[in-house]
Amino acid sequence: MSIKDWSQVGIGLLVLGFSTLVSWYEGSALLDHSWEWRYSAPFSEMIHGSVTGSSDIVGLDFFVYAAKFSPLYPGMMIISASYLFILIGFKLFKQTGFRIFLALLGAIYLTLSVVISSSPTEGGNTLFWLFLVVGVLMIVAACVMKSLQPIEGRTSKYFTISSENPLI
Repeated sequence: MSIKDWSQVGIGLLVLGFSTLVSWYEGSALLDHSWEWRYSAPFSEMIHGSVTGSSDIVGLDFFVYAAKFSPLYPGMMIISASYLFILIGFKLFKQTGFRIFLALLGAIYLTLSVVISSSPTEGGNTLFWLFLVVGVLMIVAACVMKSLQPIEGRTSKYFTISSENPLI
């Protein structure tokens, strides 16, 4: 990978790290709101059963709380992680594999948007739209890449595409 590729990975990691730390900080307000523990601490309930004190709350629940009530930095986490996934997938897979990777990632994002579609909070609705738009864009990009790929034997008014064609 070239310096250009490493700089993109570095910037993506910096944005992801910064937005993760800020989201974690914003979500730590969950410790002060005991009435939200029942609704915003699913990981703690899976691990400890019921949450009875602030010491029972797991760090991942901070991200859930931040996503529900202040979705800006969790949204930045999603976008920067998506950018890193796309960048790494582009470098790892050939063109056909990358299209499949992009379509699968888009399908995962659409599934996540369906999972959080019934959220009653403003942050949940914001993240629903973010997952929906990013998922649709990934699937559309995979389809556009497929339609732009030359097909062996396709003829045009001006040329025929074949493996012997020196222009390809």
